[in-house]
Amino acid sequence: MKTLAIRLDPQFFDNPDADIRYRLPDLLVARSRGVIAGDGYDYIGPQPLMVVFLKTSQLKSALEFILDVIENVPVLGCNLRSAVVAVERKTGWEVVYPPGFTEPFLPNSKPA
Repeated sequence: MKTLAIRLDPQFFDNPDADIRYRLPDLLVARSRGVIAGDGYDYIGPQPLMVVFLKTSQLKSALEFILDVIENVPVLGCNLRSAVVAVERKTGWEVVYPPGFTEPFLPNSKPA
């Protein structure tokens, strides 16, 4: 199973709502028909950033579902296009969205 993470920065939301930590994974599980499973969430860094963790055994399909929701589906009135999506690799987090993202995925972490 692969671990994916979606980093959300509430400062970019018109209507920040902490319930997104439950609604987003539930939406992804439902839309993917079980390809994606929720794996919890955490608050990281001084802002703090919210990170939603997911699991999948079908990485390519999971990423298609995740990116479709991020680009096209507001969740609790929040446009998710500011989200950062990464896949956990042996060497660290590999950012797969947005294209060209060069910062560390998590504060004080190194890119994969």
